[in-house]
Amino acid sequence: MTASGPSPLPRLLRDNPDTVTHLLEELTGEPLVADVVRQYSLPAEARNALRVRAGQSVTHRIAVLKGGVTMVPYVYAESAFVPARLPEAARLQLEQTSDPIGRVLAAHRLTHVREDTPASGPGTPRELDDTEAGAAGAAGASAIVWSRAYTLSIDDLPVFAICEWFFRSVQHAVERSTPV
Repeated sequence: MTASGPSPLPRLLRDNPDTVTHLLEELTGEPLVADVVRQYSLPAEARNALRVRAGQSVTHRIAVLKGGVTMVPYVYAESAFVPARLPEAARLQLEQTSDPIGRVLAAHRLTHVREDTPASGPGTPRELDDTEAGAAGAAGASAIVWSRAYTLSIDDLPVFAICEWFFRSVQHAVERSTPV
């Protein structure tokens, strides 16, 4: 919350038809990079948000979206995606570059639909634990101001299940870009 009332961040994210990457680049005035902390394949569990059979390979990715110039951390994100549901060039870009998911979607003109999903506390601020905060380069310096969970579907199939935690730095960027 700010002195002038609740943060416009949740509304901006909800109403934004574009990717988080694009919105944050507009708000911050700098390109974003995904500092991929971990990315690994695991078999899917039964009854998963991606609607794949148990045992099918899904990729788990933990990344921190940072300013490409300032290296300020903006978002801590945990995602799972189905590599088999992506064009090979998009899958390789996710594996081999520091491009955020939103940039990969845009680069390959992958039209997607976002659907909010329940998760432990989407929209409810929480502190990252020490391991997560250290991975984010935030180590207690940046509180989480908002979080959410959603799926991204391409061609009516869920491809990504994403949970994002937005740092106070995003709220500051929103406040700087919003007329008083």
